[in-house]
Amino acid sequence: MTLLSWSPEYSIGNDLVDSEHEHLFLLVNSFHSHWQEAHDRHTIARLLTLLVAYAETHFQHEEQVMEAAGFPDLEEHRQVHSRMVDTIFALQQSFEDGSLRLEMETMKFIKSWLLEHILQADYRFRDFLAKKKTVVETAPQPPTAKADEQSVETTQQ
Repeated sequence: MTLLSWSPEYSIGNDLVDSEHEHLFLLVNSFHSHWQEAHDRHTIARLLTLLVAYAETHFQHEEQVMEAAGFPDLEEHRQVHSRMVDTIFALQQSFEDGSLRLEMETMKFIKSWLLEHILQADYRFRDFLAKKKTVVETAPQPPTAKADEQSVETTQQ
């Protein structure tokens, strides 16, 4: 059963970040399906480890993209990522040491962890990228070489 469905409306406008978000949806769905169907602790632990590792890598990539774009809220976003990694890592550790059973509340957390992060924190970056793109597209363009030649010809006459 699918827990999350990727939608183009979740895109933020960066191909790398968007493809990684879509892959996170696949990982969450795989994790959820195995949890719901088999309850095999070994497989679930492996999938949870994959999810945590991929999320950490994704957050690093996302922060690099934000830094390159000059996103002014990068430090705040890094702190959000750090808290999310801490929470999901603690969840993983609790599951692996046997003190946590995966209940529906855990699955709700994983679902909201991904969706709420994209729909709240990442959308601020999406809006920043959209504004930046608009500014770049509407900025006056430097004259072309042909325009310079015409200007020189007019001056010489």
